[in-house]
Amino acid sequence: TNGVGYKVHVPRQPTRDEVLLHTHHTVREDDQSLYGFESRDELALFEMLISVSGVGPKAGLAILSVARPAEIAGAIASGDAAALARAPGVGKKTAERLIVDLKGKIGRVAGLPVTAGALTVEDDAQAALVALGYTPSEAATALRAAPSKGGATTEERLAAALRVTGRTAVAGR
Repeated sequence: TNGVGYKVHVPRQPTRDEVLLHTHHTVREDDQSLYGFESRDELALFEMLISVSGVGPKAGLAILSVARPAEIAGAIASGDAAALARAPGVGKKTAERLIVDLKGKIGRVAGLPVTAGALTVEDDAQAALVALGYTPSEAATALRAAPSKGGATTEERLAAALRVTGRTAVAGR
């Protein structure tokens, strides 16, 4: 076809062949780059990360490639510099600067749960749905609509969400 192609940097390999990306365009003296994210919340977090002095798009993308947005928000909220420093090119000082600059702002990323420490059953179930090919938004909607009983396991929440979507498998999606 006679179209235009763009190189878009993404934090991790998309789970499907076709995806909708929310993009951030950077223009530098010698470079223009596009960064793509599967959700608006992930884009908003990326933009918060790169608003910190010394954190550029490559570092922001590296942070998003080693942890899910909720884990990053939790690390910032709890002051866990070591978790942020796991990203390639992000050292202890940069991680500490991220925490100082963003700790009071991180809860403002709409729809982004701040989870410190262990992931919840809901987080695990949502991650499983995303791994099966659902968007983060579809996964969250299915989990909200699924009946929930106290003490449910990840597998039970996943099964309930799949029943809500009307699918037991995602083949042919």
